[in-house]
Amino acid sequence: MNPSADCEGWQTGWLLDLFAKGPAMVLWFVADDGTRVRAEDRAFSPAVFLEGSGAELSACARAVEQAGDAVAEGWTERRDFWTGTPRRLFALRVRRVQEWPRRLAEYARRFPRLAWSNADLPLEQVYCYEHDTFPLARCRFAVRDGELLGLATDDDCWAPDYEPPPLRTAHLEARGLLLGPRPRLEALTLRTDEQTWTWDEPACLLDAFQATLDRLDPDVLLTRGGDAFDLPLLLATAQRARFPLRLDREPPPRERVVRTDGRSFFSYGRILYQPPEYPLHGRWHLDLENSFMAGQAGLEGVFEVTRLSRIPPQRIARRSIGTGITSVQLDLAWREGFAIPWKKTHPEAWKSARQLLRCDRGGLVYAPDTGFHENVVELDFVSMYPSIMAQFNVSPETVNCACCTNGAVPEIGYTLCERRAGLVSRALEPIIAKRVRYKELRGAARAAGDAEAAARFDNRQSALKWMLVCCFGYLGYRNARFGRIEAHEAVSAFSRELLLRARELCEADGWRVLHANVDSVWIAKPGFAREELEPLCRRIDAATGLTIALEGIYRWIAFLPSRQFADRPVPTRYFGAFEDGSIKFRGIECRRRDLPRFVRATQRRLLDRLAAAPDRAAYRAMIPDILADIADCEARLWRHEVPLDDLAMHGAMSREPDEYRGNSPQALAARQSVAAGLNLHAGQSLDYVIADARNADRDRRVRLVALADADTACDPAAYVRLLRRAMNTLLWPANVVLDEAHIPPPGTAPPHRKAPARHRQLDMLGHG
Repeated sequence: MNPSADCEGWQTGWLLDLFAKGPAMVLWFVADDGTRVRAEDRAFSPAVFLEGSGAELSACARAVEQAGDAVAEGWTERRDFWTGTPRRLFALRVRRVQEWPRRLAEYARRFPRLAWSNADLPLEQVYCYEHDTFPLARCRFAVRDGELLGLATDDDCWAPDYEPPPLRTAHLEARGLLLGPRPRLEALTLRTDEQTWTWDEPACLLDAFQATLDRLDPDVLLTRGGDAFDLPLLLATAQRARFPLRLDREPPPRERVVRTDGRSFFSYGRILYQPPEYPLHGRWHLDLENSFMAGQAGLEGVFEVTRLSRIPPQRIARRSIGTGITSVQLDLAWREGFAIPWKKTHPEAWKSARQLLRCDRGGLVYAPDTGFHENVVELDFVSMYPSIMAQFNVSPETVNCACCTNGAVPEIGYTLCERRAGLVSRALEPIIAKRVRYKELRGAARAAGDAEAAARFDNRQSALKWMLVCCFGYLGYRNARFGRIEAHEAVSAFSRELLLRARELCEADGWRVLHANVDSVWIAKPGFAREELEPLCRRIDAATGLTIALEGIYRWIAFLPSRQFADRPVPTRYFGAFEDGSIKFRGIECRRRDLPRFVRATQRRLLDRLAAAPDRAAYRAMIPDILADIADCEARLWRHEVPLDDLAMHGAMSREPDEYRGNSPQALAARQSVAAGLNLHAGQSLDYVIADARNADRDRRVRLVALADADTACDPAAYVRLLRRAMNTLLWPANVVLDEAHIPPPGTAPPHRKAPARHRQLDMLGHG
């Protein structure tokens, strides 16, 4: 919507939110004068396209018009994604925008032989595509009597440094139990940066909370677990009390139903759980525990992805990051006039068994040289997979095109189009460039001593990193709009070839390759000079066509073996200290969310201490002090001085609670949740403590945290065992091991001994 001369009363500010309601698109703005402005765009009427036989198409168009869902616009042309050639399609203009997704499914069932394009895209995204705007954009807008008369965006989603809106934020926390139809709300806490309110008197709790919420009028309501617990508990309590609770700034489009039955699904070998969503209207509800991006890059990361994807924050925060990269691709396809099909119909090409063995392979991994190594260099390709896609034009429509026969993909011989730039490749280029710019700004901020700006740019580049990481996986995802398994295989083939070239150049320069993993290589050379690394990186750049960068120089790094088989290395299990004392670790206990916080925090704290060791001798010299610290931690466990929350085991259930049959701690905790009436599902987190691991009464071995009381105690021996297992990871490079099987009585120092011969690899490895 462009500004017009006859519009009066223009305001400036930020677009806060937008959503379909009835026949209109509702927009909320944060104006520069501090007011929150609501407007309806009643002229919004997105186009959808039909293709099929004349008789069925005419019948569908008549049905749509007669129902008042859309208006026939006539024949038009849109480009075909796979060939780039024009296609003749019949256009309809949607009228009832809020009802359209449900009506589309009905028409698809009635007219199954018709092909729909641009029909199922989320309407908020379509609005942003059509009006070239996005949530959080700086804009000018004109509103009269609640109707939007003009909208002009004065912002660029690709700008690296932008001013976020001045949002009013409040944190909400509910305490109690969500027990089926009889919820028990015990207390509510509402917190801002300036003040905290807590209500725990049932008689006036809801009234006091509502009055404070109305007075604060926050733009953002932050919770931790709000979708799964806080909001359903609060809403269910209000419904039972017949209290007119108002969490939104305006009534939601439909009556809100309290739900606790989320969605359990299988992904990458794990059962995951997505709780029901509780977005708000006119303000945001962001559940920090139900948002991958918020967990990885904070609110700055959510805002960054919101701007690029043009998806409102409440939705993008709850979706996989693949939704964001797909929207960037959809935006480009929309602007270039492509017909975006509703259902993908491009199947995988037929392959023989021999072809499958050659093509269906992942990235290249060289098993690490287990042991303790000093003065190790790590080189990383910068955004390797997305860079391959952009540099070599790997996109679903460019792989094995009909016009070229170059066999450009190494090893598997696929062809890449030389006449047409791929849509996925072009969508990635500005994201890669923006991430590079954020890294530069982060470095400049650090050099200037501006920690706040450095953290802001770091979160933004981290958000883009996850978008770029995800784009490769979506190439092979069967339901991706712009996915194709051959493109996925082509990227993997390029990555294997380029890592081989990097290894050969390193070895030709006298370096010993200790480990290589897909896009990273760890190398060592006695007495090397730092000045050697820049020329080496530039030679690799020239040989591969990609950029490789110095991740860091380690004082020392320990590549760890498998726990079950001490002679087998694990590619992603290591820890090391860089020259500046910072640490990097993968695959060890402090990265596991299922272990108690006390165990993870203790390992991380001791690892930070060990990072001060400049070399092997200093590392070994610190072990007696480390053992004394471990003994003190064990004594705290025996004296029951560790808070219950820090001992909670945190694991996702692999099945529904009533489907467990064994007597593992998790199975016992799951059965406790059923008996208590807690409505938990497969994939959902189950928090419990080990109360008495050897108790003959199975029901007393564990205790759900939600059911714990002042009398709940933990089994010290069980937690000492978990602690020692984590500590042995740090002690392994010094050939020291704590006994995990036999736990001594309280007050006894943890016995340690030299590791068995099969563990003694330190002296024979790491000296080369």
